[in-house]
Amino acid sequence: MRIHRFYLNTPISDDVFDVPDKELVHQWRSVFRYNVGSEVILFDGSGMEYLAIITSLRNSGASVEVLEKKKNKNKPKTNLWLCVGLIKKDNFELVVQKATELGVSHVIPVLCERSEKKNLNMDRLRKIAVEASEQSGRADIPVIHEIVSLRELLEKGQLPKDKMFLNMDGQYIADVLQIENSKNLAVFIGPEGGWSETEEKEFALHSTPSAVSYTH
Repeated sequence: MRIHRFYLNTPISDDVFDVPDKELVHQWRSVFRYNVGSEVILFDGSGMEYLAIITSLRNSGASVEVLEKKKNKNKPKTNLWLCVGLIKKDNFELVVQKATELGVSHVIPVLCERSEKKNLNMDRLRKIAVEASEQSGRADIPVIHEIVSLRELLEKGQLPKDKMFLNMDGQYIADVLQIENSKNLAVFIGPEGGWSETEEKEFALHSTPSAVSYTH
């Protein structure tokens, strides 16, 4: 019988502890029909996961006891920052889901000149990231950043040095990946309609030549 995985947004430090998350407890009771004695796998984003048994289940919370702890080995080899031009709501939600499943560490929505959409439901995106992490077996949650313009993002200096700017006029991506082996990488993907000429110049201005790979 499959044991389901659940994320806790508080550190797991004790072998016996209370789970105050009412939404999670409601899910256990009403969706999964768990009872006292049901087993779950919990993780808190630290890279560890915990096999636990439910010892108390109430309307307002639950108590669990840790039976086993182990290090999750599903850690990506690359610390990948995905910088994506704003696209339609449903499509961006799919981006977050699939990026999480593939092991992306950061997702940054970028407001571009050709973005048709100007805002996103950030709480929903973060919930999607949590659910995708639970389903895919990873032991952490990607950081879903607030919307930012390309210039502001590049000027912040928070991105990895190595950057890949996907561009229809660029070099074939497979050729680049054969020679690149970066442990920290930022990948830029434009919105519907692609990057504007101004944005391409902005990217070139704020990136050293050795750090840039133009690909498609």
